[in-house]
Amino acid sequence: MQNDEHKIDSVATYVVIYVLLMALLVGTVVAANVDLGRWNTVVSLVIAAIKAILVILFFMHVRHSSKLTWIFAAAAFVWLGLLLALTMTDYASRNMAGNPVARSNGGDYFQGVPGSPLAAHTDR
Repeated sequence: MQNDEHKIDSVATYVVIYVLLMALLVGTVVAANVDLGRWNTVVSLVIAAIKAILVILFFMHVRHSSKLTWIFAAAAFVWLGLLLALTMTDYASRNMAGNPVARSNGGDYFQGVPGSPLAAHTDR
């Protein structure tokens, strides 16, 4: 029995999405091998977000789902964006001039801790 509300995409749609995903895969490889400076991370994250949106919309069938499913899918993307933004602010502020860890010992916070990889350099 087939439910009348469930929409089925054609094979051509899935082929087009597959080709787009393969093109974005090639774009990811090219972006990884080209030196874009600080923009490498941004370009890679944008490509990854586009691939994730395509997979969610077409292969997870969110495109034909209820509004509640759309809300939860959007909330997941908002949460992912928040986590990435907080991670990037932490990463960007690690070597700032006002950071006391960056000023002391050249940023080697675990230099004197026994068992750390940097402890071997303090014995010299």
